[in-house]
Amino acid sequence: MHVTTRAIVFHTVPYSDSTLIARIYTEAFGLQAYLVSTSRSKKGKVKSNLLQPLTQVEIEVNHRENKSLQRISEISCKAAYQTLHTDMVKTSIALFLAEVLSKSVREEEANSDLYAFLSNSLFILDHAEDGAANFHLCFLMQLTKFLGFFPQTNTHGPRAIFDLRDGRFRTSPPDHPLWADADDSQVIDKLIEANYETMQGILLTGQRRRTMVNHLLRYYELHLQSMHDVKSHHILEAVLG
Repeated sequence: MHVTTRAIVFHTVPYSDSTLIARIYTEAFGLQAYLVSTSRSKKGKVKSNLLQPLTQVEIEVNHRENKSLQRISEISCKAAYQTLHTDMVKTSIALFLAEVLSKSVREEEANSDLYAFLSNSLFILDHAEDGAANFHLCFLMQLTKFLGFFPQTNTHGPRAIFDLRDGRFRTSPPDHPLWADADDSQVIDKLIEANYETMQGILLTGQRRRTMVNHLLRYYELHLQSMHDVKSHHILEAVLG
């Protein structure tokens, strides 16, 4: 079945000297793995810059159901980013989010709502002018809606404790160590209510922001078997301070 679809590059790994395997989230088929010949080979049709993490592209594929490795016949960029791959802070955020998405998004079927969320979020990050220091926190929280473990709303007041394992607020600590203290739980409560327009109103120190990343990554690990050993947030911490 020959199809043209919008897509977002998650991750690439070398396959040979002139070929890559690209994990790409498509609007038509969800997450797929594609064998791609790069422009370094004589027959290569794909420029390597089109395969940078989170680049949004349009691809033509001859899709075969139940085939683990597909092939791309054509790839192009219809809406290039302006700053996402040149601004150090935004690039660091993008690399972190690309790693999270590679480990958390697994469905190999179309999900138009998830695709729209990812695409719109990335363009919002690209065009952000007033700072993006909290963008990754807001993104991680909103992504849980599509992954199936968005936290329950806090109904216990400002000193409530957030239970990372159960995804809900409590009036007192649970009988296990997987929880955030009241101050961190208050930030989690704010992130649940936040969106990209209001996220900068959450005032955080660099240390508190790093703590929140660790809480959210732990929350993901507790709810997704595929989520482990995320490394790129250390680079993000160095850039954001």
